[in-house]
Amino acid sequence: MTAYLLLGCRAVIAVVFAGSALTKFRARRDFASALRVMAVLPPRLTGAAAVGVPVVEAALALLVWVPEPVSTWAFAATGGLIALFAAVLVRLLRQGADVSCSCFGTSGVPVSKAHVVRNLVLIAVAAAGLVASTAPGPGGLGPAGVAVALLVAGFASVLIIATDTLVELFSAVR
Repeated sequence: MTAYLLLGCRAVIAVVFAGSALTKFRARRDFASALRVMAVLPPRLTGAAAVGVPVVEAALALLVWVPEPVSTWAFAATGGLIALFAAVLVRLLRQGADVSCSCFGTSGVPVSKAHVVRNLVLIAVAAAGLVASTAPGPGGLGPAGVAVALLVAGFASVLIIATDTLVELFSAVR
């Protein structure tokens, strides 16, 4: 069971972080602009952060697949990075800032509690991956279990990446 949990956590982190990194690379200027508007860094560091954040995300998307102890450290770093992102979002919400997070490229959807919840879910995935990567147990994976783990991970990844679209959709329903 632990092997399937580890597979699912690796897949979610890999898909979400690779998607985030790719969209930030493609819209680097927009991401840098969003960082400037958020005012979370000194202005002189926004250019470096606009490059560094997606590089770190891409690296973590790959490193969760490397055997222990590297994957253990990658899950811990992933959880820490997402916690940092969540803290920034909470700060922006407390300030009443009307900015988008640009977590997955350009977006006009303002930061909301849904973005914080998304990050808490990702922290839980990283924590589960961390625990599963260090847990002893049988490592054998059957094809049916792999299919289910990857299907669940794929569905979860799509929901996580689509947070802005879902927020927009459900706020329009009100």
